Amino acid sequence: MKLNLGCGDKYRDGYINLDNNGNLDRIDVKHDLNRFPYPFNDSTSEEIIMDHVLEHLDDTISVISELYRISKNGAIINIKSPHFSCNWTHPGHKRAIGLGLFDHFSKDSSERYGKCDFRVEYSKLYWIRPCYVDSLPKRVASSVINFFANLNKKFCERFWCYWVGGFEEIEFKVRVGK
Repeated sequence: MKLNLGCGDKYRDGYINLDNNGNLDRIDVKHDLNRFPYPFNDSTSEEIIMDHVLEHLDDTISVISELYRISKNGAIINIKSPHFSCNWTHPGHKRAIGLGLFDHFSKDSSERYGKCDFRVEYSKLYWIRPCYVDSLPKRVASSVINFFANLNKKFCERFWCYWVGGFEEIEFKVRVGK
């Protein structure tokens, strides 16, 4: 089972598309992601997508724990969110997300939340969200800034991300270990 949680108008074929907005043209399941448990059985999902959803939810720790509960061993979770350096431009954002999001959801963490075990396989900072890079000047500027930012993401996040006006998006691909 593949899930597209908080799908909004980004309906994906081959996925169960969940959203709490009953006014959307296409959703498969209507559910509020702030309500637990989610309407899926334990260890049933092989892939989960959350595209600019997590920052709108009330309790990040509970959401990440719930994603773990419904994921199979080896499942892939893809999360895109505004980076904390550019998060507060939207009035509906409740949480700021940084590179350390999954640091506390690993069996190797000294400050671990729940019994989750995630391994970050990929993370990337985007100065401008890829879907908004619609001109050559934006493409060039974004490519250069993204290149240097992603050479050392932690250095960028700690020291210079605000010098360029912040990063519109951070992306994670994590693997579930059970």
